[in-house]
Amino acid sequence: MMKSKLSLWVLFLLIAAFINACAVQGTPPPAFDAQPIPSGKWNKKVDYLYWILDASSSMEKDYKLETAKSVIANFNKTMPELDIEVALRTFGHDAKVSAKYSDLMVKPQSFEAEAIPGGLAKVSKGGGFSPLDRALKDAIIDLKNFKKPIAMIIVSDGKDMDDGPLAAAKALKETHADNLCIFTVQVGNASEGQKLLSEIAAVTRCGKAVNAESLATGPAMHAFVQEVMLTEWADSDGDGVADKRDRCPNTPRGVKVDLSGCPLDSDKDGVPDYLDQCANTPAGTKVDAKGCPIPVATKSAEVTAAGTWIYKDIQFENNRSDLKENSFAVLNEITEALKNQPNLKVEIQGHTDITGTHDYNVSLSRKRAQTVKAYLESKGINPARMTTVGFGPDQPIETNKTNQGRARNRRVELKPIQ
Repeated sequence: MMKSKLSLWVLFLLIAAFINACAVQGTPPPAFDAQPIPSGKWNKKVDYLYWILDASSSMEKDYKLETAKSVIANFNKTMPELDIEVALRTFGHDAKVSAKYSDLMVKPQSFEAEAIPGGLAKVSKGGGFSPLDRALKDAIIDLKNFKKPIAMIIVSDGKDMDDGPLAAAKALKETHADNLCIFTVQVGNASEGQKLLSEIAAVTRCGKAVNAESLATGPAMHAFVQEVMLTEWADSDGDGVADKRDRCPNTPRGVKVDLSGCPLDSDKDGVPDYLDQCANTPAGTKVDAKGCPIPVATKSAEVTAAGTWIYKDIQFENNRSDLKENSFAVLNEITEALKNQPNLKVEIQGHTDITGTHDYNVSLSRKRAQTVKAYLESKGINPARMTTVGFGPDQPIETNKTNQGRARNRRVELKPIQ
């Protein structure tokens, strides 16, 4: 009977020990699928990232120290490359880790991806009591000469502490005012720890208290890093280039731009692609506002204010539409000009003086324009590039009261058409 009772008692102790062991062991940090934030579309919100890690004896239970270290490591994996200072201070400590109540595992230095993991590796075990207030007071010394924005992140269970850390946080706030944002990450769910860490985070208006469990996934940590560290570029015209680097502000939505935020100009003619109606213009060609080559008049042309080309040397037989032989030289010149500008179209305009009836002169001017077209076509110019019109005496450029004036009015003009 005695052996039976003894066996039951031993069994009870073993079960109790198993249950207690499960409670103590807790759950190790889950695997983390990092979602790194690429550099490029973000501006840094702060110039200093200052970590404080609880390495006291209470963190040695339930994988809390491992969880706390994983929060910091995962934050580091998610951050983009930034021109900032970083530091990692720990408090508590097993004697094999540090003999100090508060110690710098990563001294203040320019950010490098390897710096923080190297500091975390030093914290192999938790131990000692929980002097967060001492760590915060030491932080005041570390940061006393830093005048730019600071993000401080405290990772702790918040246990076994009095009001000292809250007072130290307030003193730190007095030193840095709105340049300081304190974030707290609670490991575990102790109610007294949640209360204290929430109060510490509330010391700064930009602070926030979260739980480590809420940061266990890649997307959640991605969002947290953005909140703590980054501001999205101001990009008023939505072209993907930050306003501070955009040399061409107010680009229309949807227009493709270069790295300076300026619309692409593939043929380098000074007219952006989205406005260019004549793509692939040869280099060095003068273009108009539409990106189309500006027509180049021949040397014999007199260019009017309206942009038409007058040819006084295109002459016809009296009262007929037959070309005089001395017109061929200038017509050949026009042929070469049109061949050298293959995209150029022209309207061939015939004009007369007022001698004769109006209807006769309109008909004659039209026929003369058609004769010029036929000649150019015979020299290889595509007829689709040419149209004709006869204005008769309706568009004089000189008086019709003199022989000289009437001679000027009897003319052929070419109007370039884009």
